[in-house]
Amino acid sequence: MSFAIVMPQLGLTMEEGTVSGWLKKTGDVVKKNEPLFSVSTDKVEMDVESSVDGTLGKIIVPPGETVKVGTVLAYIDGGDGEDISAVGSEQPTIETLEENSAPQEVSAPSMRSAIQKPSADRAASQAQVSPRARRLAKELGVNLAAVSGTGINGEVTEKDIRSASASAPANSAPASKVASFAGNRRQLIADRLTLSIQTIPTFSVAAEVNAENLVALHESLKQSMPARITVTDILLTIFAETLKSNPDLNAVWEKQSVSPRTAVDLGLAVATSKGVMAPVLRNMGAADLSALVTRRIDLVEKARAGRLALADLEGGVGTLSNLGMYRVDHFQAIITPGQSSILAVGQIRKRPWVEGTSLTVKPTVMLNLTVDHRVADGAVGAAFLSKMVELIENPKGFSAQPAISPGDGAGRRSNA
Repeated sequence: MSFAIVMPQLGLTMEEGTVSGWLKKTGDVVKKNEPLFSVSTDKVEMDVESSVDGTLGKIIVPPGETVKVGTVLAYIDGGDGEDISAVGSEQPTIETLEENSAPQEVSAPSMRSAIQKPSADRAASQAQVSPRARRLAKELGVNLAAVSGTGINGEVTEKDIRSASASAPANSAPASKVASFAGNRRQLIADRLTLSIQTIPTFSVAAEVNAENLVALHESLKQSMPARITVTDILLTIFAETLKSNPDLNAVWEKQSVSPRTAVDLGLAVATSKGVMAPVLRNMGAADLSALVTRRIDLVEKARAGRLALADLEGGVGTLSNLGMYRVDHFQAIITPGQSSILAVGQIRKRPWVEGTSLTVKPTVMLNLTVDHRVADGAVGAAFLSKMVELIENPKGFSAQPAISPGDGAGRRSNA
């Protein structure tokens, strides 16, 4: 019984993907739930696991090729007489899309010529690949199927990967294709940002905010909360609260009209070794601050480890981008296609500040809100930013309890 491994649909909006690399080579034994190949899209790169046991046969789509969802990438021979269900190379974390990415069962007679069965001796002596070598192969665009291991029991090591990259063996992808793949991730990012600039008419509003009370709140919460709370967590909560009280911006432009959202789903820009990614924190109005911190930590760790699913990056209404840790005072960010706003946050530092008729020094932060003009006009954006400034400068309602409920901040302020 043979199975066709297809390009999975890893997200609701995914139409095509690029095979970043094969983690097995023709003739290798493949186990269920074992990483089989890597896929990159304009949003994420991830490993895709096999959902069947068998032997990897013919690889049809080599590394660096971009194909449509559903395209056959390779075949797996499950062996005669095995009772294997037609479930296949899907990303297990996206349960709603499993059906779309299931492998297609292929009758053995019709596909026998496409399957290459190794001998029992060869199958028993397949080389292993160390995790560090696997990551390095991705970075250098090296096809693991073309690398011979020199480690213990034939294990492929980092040294083997570097040697393969330097020598560019003849049985690997052509040099032009490897070079193309090396820049593919950057090209995908460039295409997406160009799409944003060309299709989203934007305006920006900015403000300098007295962050004295925000800093004090952060210090207080660090003492009372077990999780690693950051100023960004508090700003995300305030962003979400402001969206709840200003629903005009809790919407996106789609199908030539404004589409309101009921839940508050916000992205957080995260710097990774492969570029900036913005995983989405969902339904923020229904979670307290402690839960938000836990979810934020998990998503950031997944982003930096390259373990984000495409579903983690879809569906946001806006994004928060904080570059304060880089000593950036002020910047303007680009809206993610499919969203309606992005909040750019600079560093908190002491600056001259006027109180009444007196000049003093206060810790302040610069905010720049960029908005899709199709969704909202300038007055709406200005009112939105003014509300955020109010909550940042007077976050008294948030300090009423250690676990902050995003929905309670504005409502409790007058009673604090």
